[in-house]
Amino acid sequence: MHPASLRSSHSDGPRLLADIGGTNARFALERAPGQLSAVRTLACADYARFEDATAAYLAGAGIAVRHAAIAIANPVDGDAVRMTNHAWAFSTAQAARELGLETLLVVNDFTALAMALPLLPESSRMQVGGGTARPGCAIGLVGAGTGLGVSGLVPAANGGWTPLNSEGGHVAFSPADEREMAVLRHCWQRYPHVSAERLVSGPG
Repeated sequence: MHPASLRSSHSDGPRLLADIGGTNARFALERAPGQLSAVRTLACADYARFEDATAAYLAGAGIAVRHAAIAIANPVDGDAVRMTNHAWAFSTAQAARELGLETLLVVNDFTALAMALPLLPESSRMQVGGGTARPGCAIGLVGAGTGLGVSGLVPAANGGWTPLNSEGGHVAFSPADEREMAVLRHCWQRYPHVSAERLVSGPG
């Protein structure tokens, strides 16, 4: 990659951004607010650790970065991160040191997606449950991939929004008719807990 393509309007260089799922790790460089380049997808299974995949991306981009923000398909509570749908586990602080980062921000992937919802046009949202959508009401977010991501936004007192940090994909499957009850009985033969994620996501 030519060095000119890596110039940054950030005073301390480009930011590393990543979306880490159970199957793929997607990386990009933010050269200026909202301006992404060097987008690349790596298969998680090709790397033993999160740090290895990140280092491989940076080596391929031919650049060192000081600050990174990672959205990961996993609960994030404190320094230790252990993926639910993949074998990667790491300490945020240790990963930052190994990768030479001053900042490594790690958040749940659907929490990050929820924070972007107010930027979507109205045509990209759908009213659920009938009636007419009212401004300033809660916004939900659901997405099936390797796992089942669930999040949303609730109005905050200051006129902003509060994102929900949720693992709602693990909620128990609740059958609504005899056919769905038969599906649940079948799944009970293998799993003591049948979650929505088991039925609609990658493992399903």
